[in-house]
Amino acid sequence: MTTELIGVIQEIVKNYIKAVKLTDKATGTVLTEAPLSVQVDASIPPVSGPALLLTDGVRERTETVKGGAGGTVTVTEGLKAGDKVLMLRVKGGQQYIILSKLR
Repeated sequence: MTTELIGVIQEIVKNYIKAVKLTDKATGTVLTEAPLSVQVDASIPPVSGPALLLTDGVRERTETVKGGAGGTVTVTEGLKAGDKVLMLRVKGGQQYIILSKLR
């Protein structure tokens, strides 16, 4: 009887952990830039909008050049359609943090 109870408890814990979708790494492909959407897995719809959080490493950023001819320079080009990205799935699987591009 005790072995059966332990087995049931283990199964409950395993199902709970699977259901809460703990934080995990994921990869995806950028489908569109504006609005940004990323295909994480072919079995689920693309992720977009507030479900995507961007780090500074993947945001487009330009800086003004001081001195010389002046102008601006692109420091980070941002995300483009077709880019492969490394992401962190946030607990619950409801949001993804895009950490960087994969080459």
